[in-house]
Amino acid sequence: MLDIKPMAGALGAEIHGLDLSGELDVGQLARLRDLLNEYEVIFFRDQDISPAAQKALALSFGPLQTHPAYDTVEGFPELTILESTPEKPTRIEAWHSDMTFREHPPMGTVLRSVVVPPKGGDTLWASMTSAYNGLSPPMQDFLQGLTAVHDFAHGFKESL
Repeated sequence: MLDIKPMAGALGAEIHGLDLSGELDVGQLARLRDLLNEYEVIFFRDQDISPAAQKALALSFGPLQTHPAYDTVEGFPELTILESTPEKPTRIEAWHSDMTFREHPPMGTVLRSVVVPPKGGDTLWASMTSAYNGLSPPMQDFLQGLTAVHDFAHGFKESL
């Protein structure tokens, strides 16, 4: 039985009662997809999952992509290492949406925290669904016909 705790604000829920370290059955995966569609961001605290389990979980939501600028977990090129140390400072601290510079961006990101700093290390999410739904109908109509170009080089110039 899953225990679902909605977070404050426009999105997010903590999910308890599911062990992500093993293989999930079809019903569990369908429930996770439903929860992701409903809450847009879902959190699983205190999970001890391996890189292989993280990859398997991510694959259940669709094909994986590699990031051209970040180091990866050995043996798992789809798993990007994000870290910020004096030796390897973060490459981008501005608001961004993961991998949207791709022609076909992924549907989402599966994050696994290995080391949590005592302070900092915050990750924030924004609901584009709520932002769009909060616009007036004329503004929504205006935006429907527009396209945008996302330039990968901004924020990654030093990495290329």
